[in-house]
Amino acid sequence: MSVIKMQKIDFSFYDKRRERETQILKQIDLEVKQGECHLITGPSGSGKTTLLQIIGTILQQKKGQREILAKEIPSEPSSELLAEIRKQIGYLFQSPYLPPHLTVSKYIELQSTLSGVDLDTADERATDLMQKFDIESFKNNRPTKLSGGEKQRVALAGVMAKEIKLLLLDEPTGSLDYDNKVIIWDLLKQLKEEKLTIVVVSHDESITTYVDKQHKLDNGKLGK
Repeated sequence: MSVIKMQKIDFSFYDKRRERETQILKQIDLEVKQGECHLITGPSGSGKTTLLQIIGTILQQKKGQREILAKEIPSEPSSELLAEIRKQIGYLFQSPYLPPHLTVSKYIELQSTLSGVDLDTADERATDLMQKFDIESFKNNRPTKLSGGEKQRVALAGVMAKEIKLLLLDEPTGSLDYDNKVIIWDLLKQLKEEKLTIVVVSHDESITTYVDKQHKLDNGKLGK
């Protein structure tokens, strides 16, 4: 089953300073099957984040056809369709926001309740995820007490607390040292082995050994 299927996707925006349309993506074709991990690389400004946001329905294509999680999503989708798709997608940024007033455990519990489970189930899920991601030792800490690698693991656990089907990562290890990069990539490998579908945008070449397919985005066009 294809989790992502994109055909001839174009995206542009109106540049007020230049008073003209600026095209970011050109005729993008991409298919990602269930359980696969795909890496998208390319120079800064090539449109990688834009493409990831179109996959995640944060942005909408100008032209082309897009199916996400077996749902066709037009260029002007309804709010109901977007809500249905987005609850099945997790998005992890390079510098994720963690509420400063919540401890690690409370943050993950909160993310779990957003998927509609009761508080007891949310507590159990948070405990399981903290053990899985090896963050239980600082479960009572707040974000200001965490390192960059610890914050990223907490954010990933929060994303997974929602029981998603598609994980999108935008430079998830861009600001981490080598040891923390390895921890994050090993966690992603584990999630991939559990058949979670993953798309990563990254400059980090060390991830190539973890992925099924690699694509290069340059000048708005996607290649291999």
